[in-house]
Amino acid sequence: MSGHHEEEFVPRGTWVIVGIFVVLLVLIWGSIYWMLLQYGPTV
Repeated sequence: MSGHHEEEFVPRGTWVIVGIFVVLLVLIWGSIYWMLLQYGPTV
């Protein structure tokens, strides 16, 4: 049955885009956090 095959379809491209987006967010916030740590607690 082809209907059963369609139910198992996984949008891999969407998950790749979501994964890249999450990684970019982590890198951006990580760099901001690192800059804040470099300035010290006087900020």
